Amino acid sequence: MPRKPSLKPQPTGLWHIVGGGFDNILQHSHDLEYDGEWEQACEVRLEGVEQILDAIGDDEYTLDWNDRESRAAMELLYLSATDHLSIGEVETAATLWEQLVDLDEEDRTEAMTMLAFCYIALEDWECLEAAMFDVSTKSPEYHLLSLWETFRRTGGIEQNALRELRTRHKEWWREFTAEEHPADEKYLAECQSDRPSQTTQARQLWFATATLWAQDKDFLKKVK
Repeated sequence: MPRKPSLKPQPTGLWHIVGGGFDNILQHSHDLEYDGEWEQACEVRLEGVEQILDAIGDDEYTLDWNDRESRAAMELLYLSATDHLSIGEVETAATLWEQLVDLDEEDRTEAMTMLAFCYIALEDWECLEAAMFDVSTKSPEYHLLSLWETFRRTGGIEQNALRELRTRHKEWWREFTAEEHPADEKYLAECQSDRPSQTTQARQLWFATATLWAQDKDFLKKVK
C-alpha cells in the first residue's frame, strides 16, 4: 500500500511529491475510462486529488514536472477539474485548476485555458482578462473563448474570431457545430496517444466543456 504522500525539497528549488502512488492511480483511471467505467475513473481521480491537496495544505510549492510522481499528481489535478466541469461544478473545477497553476508555474497542462472557460461561465471578467494573456492567440481555444466572451457580454458574435475558427481551425469548428460527438473506440485509443489527431483534440475539448454549451445553446447556434 502506497505510503502517505509528502513533499520533498530538491536542490533546484523545486519539490517532489513522494508517496501516494499517483502514477499508478493515473494509469488505473485511464484504464477504467477506456473500459467505459467513467464514473469509477472520476472517483479514482478524486481520491488521488484529495490526497494531493491534503499533502500540500496551505503552503506554496512548485512541483518538478520532470519527476514522474509529481507530474502524475499534476495530471490528476487537471483531469479531476475536467471531471467536475463535465457535471457543471464550475467553481470546483476553477479551484482545482488554480491550484494546478500555482504548482506548475510554466502551465504545461495549459490549465489557464480551461480557467478562462470557467471565468466566462462565472462572468468573472477581471480574472478572465488575466487568464487570456496566457492563452495563445494562435490557438483554436483563444478564438472560441473570444467568441463566447463577446456573446456572453453582448449577445453578438465577433466575426473576426469566427472567421479564424472556421478557416484556421476547421476541426474545432466542425466539432463544436456537429450534432453528434461519438466516444468510439478509435477516439478512446487516440486519447491515450502522445500525438492525438486534431479531430480527437477538438472532441476532447468538446467533452471537457459540453456542460457549458448545454446551458448556452444559443451560442453554438450562432457559431454554426
